[in-house]
Amino acid sequence: MTSTPLIFLTADTLLAKRWLAALPHGHVLTDMQQLAGLSEIHTVLLDLDGLASPVWQDPAWPLLRERHRWVACSGAPDEETGLTALQQGCVGYCHAFADPGMLQQVVQVVAAGELWVGRALLTRLLSAVQQRVAPAAADPLAGRLSEREAQVARLAAQGVSNKQIARDLDITERTVKAHLTSSFAKLGVADRLQLSLLLNRR
Repeated sequence: MTSTPLIFLTADTLLAKRWLAALPHGHVLTDMQQLAGLSEIHTVLLDLDGLASPVWQDPAWPLLRERHRWVACSGAPDEETGLTALQQGCVGYCHAFADPGMLQQVVQVVAAGELWVGRALLTRLLSAVQQRVAPAAADPLAGRLSEREAQVARLAAQGVSNKQIARDLDITERTVKAHLTSSFAKLGVADRLQLSLLLNRR
């Protein structure tokens, strides 16, 4: 597990019990103002359904979103809410009632400084990046990746799944994963979103 302190921001006692069962080192808070006195960085599971108004409307949000790692959670997640949460500074979005193993994985990934979103939302984010950002004048992959690694990287940056890349290039999914791992290391990126930003920056 992670040593990063964990907060559950929810007024729903049943949800709080569920989260505590999955992540017993967490602490339940019912009001965002209770976070204001915490100087240490925390990972915060934020119950979007259990609050009267979105936390990003609170005047304290700009400071608190910079200080902590926020994972927005919903009992009925949808892409629009997920996009809004990410645009407002959250670094994760998941189902509030995800199974314990999944919640533990979410917290580990976010505590490590990574982004947690579902595949559909990630694909939508990658598409948005491609539409909004003009392609770079010079090929950022030139001389840095093999021809096959570059093919795989370009498709991954477009949001194409590993399975589809394997089909399109007539290789195995395992080979796709190996090429992506190698490409991420050579390019100094951590995930597909960073790869897409690299390939599409001005």
